[in-house]
Amino acid sequence: MTINIPNKAFHSFSTKQSVSSLYRIGKQIDEVWSQVDKRLAGLKILKGNLLSLQAHEDEKVATVAKHLLVNFPTTDRSMQDWLMYLERLEKMDLKDSDFLISTVDQQDKVQENLSPIHLVLDNLRSSFNVGGLLRSAEALGIAEVHLCGYTPTPENAKTAKSALGTDKWIAWQYWESSLECLDFLQQKGLTLYAFETAANAQDLNHLRPKFPCAIVLGNERYGLGSPVLKRADKIIKIPLYGKKNSLNVGVCGAISLNYFASYAEGI
Repeated sequence: MTINIPNKAFHSFSTKQSVSSLYRIGKQIDEVWSQVDKRLAGLKILKGNLLSLQAHEDEKVATVAKHLLVNFPTTDRSMQDWLMYLERLEKMDLKDSDFLISTVDQQDKVQENLSPIHLVLDNLRSSFNVGGLLRSAEALGIAEVHLCGYTPTPENAKTAKSALGTDKWIAWQYWESSLECLDFLQQKGLTLYAFETAANAQDLNHLRPKFPCAIVLGNERYGLGSPVLKRADKIIKIPLYGKKNSLNVGVCGAISLNYFASYAEGI
């Protein structure tokens, strides 16, 4: 049910209150856009609010209302543009999990041929990064994710939110010790590829991966420690051509997983 704020009530609102309330109403309409009756009812309420707000004593509020009426949403895409205008007025900082997913998840799909690739996350700090990596790993058909040390697991609400449900579809396990995890994987015959900007690192573009294998990623600030690097079969770096000599760990993970998965398709 769309928020139904009486038009007269709006006239006592500050600019911030008005913008915030309009945004909340718009978000609720956006969420039910495919339900015609609810969408039309919500848009009717919204238009009435905007027509009334044109007479607001604060010229800023009246100007915003006029702009929103001129650009009143008629399609789901124009609804996104309408909301974006308000987001910028509010200077909102959106999170990845706030964005509308434009595709329908294939929840009944069974992945029969998972890639012989594991992902090891060594003492990552950011729940957002871990959730994003779980999402990338699941999308690319990775066999299993190993969360080590103080890396947040999907039991962490922020991690689960960022993973967008993929933590329920991909195999993962927690290890208190990264070294025990790596020793276990090597004993199972996996080749360990540690990603680090070390002097002796090999360019990813020149690598032909051996399978089964594990990609090892380290802490956002400190990278991988020497005990982990000593256990790696190869140390790999992503070639960079700008002034900055590092990538966000989530970006690094997505690039490396895609590279390895493309080779795994042919085995």
